[in-house]
Amino acid sequence: MSTRYPGTVTIALDGNFPFLDGFPMIPHLSHNDGRKLDLAFFYEDEKGHYLPGKSPSPIGYFAFENGSTNCTSEWFTLRWDLFWLQPLWRDDRVEETRTRAAITWLTVDQRVEKILLEPHLRSTLGVGYDKVRFQGCHAARHDDHIHFQIR
Repeated sequence: MSTRYPGTVTIALDGNFPFLDGFPMIPHLSHNDGRKLDLAFFYEDEKGHYLPGKSPSPIGYFAFENGSTNCTSEWFTLRWDLFWLQPLWRDDRVEETRTRAAITWLTVDQRVEKILLEPHLRSTLGVGYDKVRFQGCHAARHDDHIHFQIR
């Protein structure tokens, strides 16, 4: 990314941060085998200037992008909306060019098995590749980061 877009900073989030012996950080229940990694989206300010190494949330998670969903609200789910938290985050926007390029680069890497992303972002970013999939309505949301899994 930094070769194609000089000055780009890629932020790795959770790759496996167990709280107990092998138990992953909730809601990332699949992050327990060293094959999954989350990357923060790339962001820009309201004027369209790229923000290197910045995310609306101080931890890179839970600053969800607005978009439609077909998921219904259920009592037991790891798909947290955290609507009460959204007003606390900076009003940065996903920098589409870099984010699209990162996802595209991951799709052509033969080691990458799948990438999880919310359907509305798959459409917005124009990344309709077979490897880019929806994680389902019972798993953690993927409209605040890129999740990918290697073979």
